[in-house]
Amino acid sequence: MEWIRVKILMPFLSLVTFESFVLPLANSIAERVDELHITYLEGKPWQDPKRRFYFHKIYQPYGFLRSKMAGFFMAKGKLYGQVKDINVDVVLTLSEVWMQEFSRYCSRRMGVPYVVRLRGNHRLVREAFKVNALKKRFLNYLETRSLKDANLVIPNSSDLMKRAEEWGVEKEKITPPLVNGVDTGMFRPMKVERSSEFTIAYAGRISPEKGITRLLRTAERLTDVHILVAGANQMNLSFPRNVEYLGPLPFSEMPKFYNKADLVVLPSFTEGFPNAILEAYACGKPVLVATEAFPEELKVFGSVTDVDNFESEIKTLKKSDLTVFGYRARAYVEKHFTWDNFSQSIINYLKTVK
Repeated sequence: MEWIRVKILMPFLSLVTFESFVLPLANSIAERVDELHITYLEGKPWQDPKRRFYFHKIYQPYGFLRSKMAGFFMAKGKLYGQVKDINVDVVLTLSEVWMQEFSRYCSRRMGVPYVVRLRGNHRLVREAFKVNALKKRFLNYLETRSLKDANLVIPNSSDLMKRAEEWGVEKEKITPPLVNGVDTGMFRPMKVERSSEFTIAYAGRISPEKGITRLLRTAERLTDVHILVAGANQMNLSFPRNVEYLGPLPFSEMPKFYNKADLVVLPSFTEGFPNAILEAYACGKPVLVATEAFPEELKVFGSVTDVDNFESEIKTLKKSDLTVFGYRARAYVEKHFTWDNFSQSIINYLKTVK
């Protein structure tokens, strides 16, 4: 395992929102660098028995403001004052307007480069949330500016690599797509208590861009199918009788969740590189994914189709030998999508901006 002498700062708005993805990503990086410092406004640090992380809670002086971006611009100097004594060589952030702007500001004040891990098309997310035109234009501008100013942009899919160039990021600053990894020791086939009915599962936020309403419309017509839904509910929805909503589950419970299903579904309008697909594959589960949500870097084990075809496709897959799909899917991710592969690649990129 290659190790480099570098100290990294990763800022987060909320550890609650990102913990399921941040933890494996941060673990994979922390094992290869001198120090990994994580700053955050909300949530609490996870258990770190190996003491590889340095956590720094920062406080928003204007917490009464509803707009996090307004609060950032009013207090960016005070926010920076809470982290300025952290000695780092590079700032690494996941893409999101607040985190990108904070990283950009810290980078300039500290005199160190900053790198953006581009993980989704946030413009399409704003469209799905029906953000008002003025706010959307302002956020799009800030997001584009901080991407252009970054020393490096690391997209997690070919689609996002193309988008970054369309948004004006210099081609030389954009790396080839770097896909996510999955812990196949944690996510694996296992025996669990489950329904005797054919079961499909959705894991993710209950939010407009995730296409959950499209899935629920399908559920209403599939009365002989048991549907499991897990994730934080950000919408005012009622679930059909055959849908079992489990709420947000701890990351440690997700392998059991996938193993309760015959098929994992993803009806999103937009995705970068969905962890749910890799996790399902690792658990030996095939997937049914909306065309616009499936990254071209992945092989299909199951089906990729328009959401309007989900009902008929579920009926077809129900008659198939899904065990064979699942066996091949797990072998595939074991070979190609390890966190070791991810961390080695991202370390190689970070070495170029030291």
